[in-house]
Amino acid sequence: MSKKTAKLAGTYIITILLTLLIVGGFVIYMFESMLTEGDKKDETEETAPGLEQLVASGDYAPTAADNRTLLVMLETEKRESASAFLIVRFLPVDKQIVLMPVPSNTLAQVDGGTDTVYNYFRNGGSAAAINAVTACTGVEIDKYLRLTKDSFGTVVDIFGGVDFDVPYPLIYSNTATGEETAIREGRNYLDSELLRKVLTYPNYKSGEEYRAKCLAVTTADMLNGNLGETFATHLDDYFNLVMNSDVETDITAYDYKEISEAMKYLCRNSYGPASFVLSTGVTDENGTYTLDDVFLNSIPQWLKTVEEKDPYLE
Repeated sequence: MSKKTAKLAGTYIITILLTLLIVGGFVIYMFESMLTEGDKKDETEETAPGLEQLVASGDYAPTAADNRTLLVMLETEKRESASAFLIVRFLPVDKQIVLMPVPSNTLAQVDGGTDTVYNYFRNGGSAAAINAVTACTGVEIDKYLRLTKDSFGTVVDIFGGVDFDVPYPLIYSNTATGEETAIREGRNYLDSELLRKVLTYPNYKSGEEYRAKCLAVTTADMLNGNLGETFATHLDDYFNLVMNSDVETDITAYDYKEISEAMKYLCRNSYGPASFVLSTGVTDENGTYTLDDVFLNSIPQWLKTVEEKDPYLE
């Protein structure tokens, strides 16, 4: 090979090597850049706070969109005094639960007809009861929970019963079921069976209004005596326990998931969150009860279903 040929060949080889180095270096640079961007994205995804992280860190806070209105219905037998209706208003932002019992004999006007809440319930079921409660109180119901004798027992057992001041001896023989009621006057511990008998006792001297009061008092005491960190920790288990009992409801697993963190927040961050509002009205000679206008006009403020206006801005 001549010197000229060797020189040309060397130049050609050097050019190829330099090209490979430049192109290879650029490819490596781009590849490393892609990996770096990917790592940054992963880090961002890992550090972006999710709902669970916010809850764990204590930075989570509910909004007014988490407020819910639940109608709880109890039906242990086919009689008016064995049924009960309770509006439960959850206000996580305010760390409050407001209870409002609706006496079973309350009159409601629905679709041009007039009857008691219980009769609408007896003849038309849960949907008719919801319409009747909304008609007589003006309260829109988000979800409902209809408890039987068995599912009521499940719910009360979760809370462990309640202490209650019985106003006078409750003596009653239930001819339909053969069950006997004999509860002494004064402070009594009520398990699920005794509480059911108190709430379905048919002979209170003040009638359905007093029975509704018993429902509100015992429910508030059970809530205030149990809500807290431990209850919040087990809330998922309690929900599943109730849903798997003999219960009728339109609450789905998705509904619960949507609101569960707000409910847990309420449990953890409030002391004695439950209060109750008792109705006022008039019972006529037929034993039917009509809510008065003063009470009806106050419901939106008590349940916070409307925004309160600042008088200084009006």
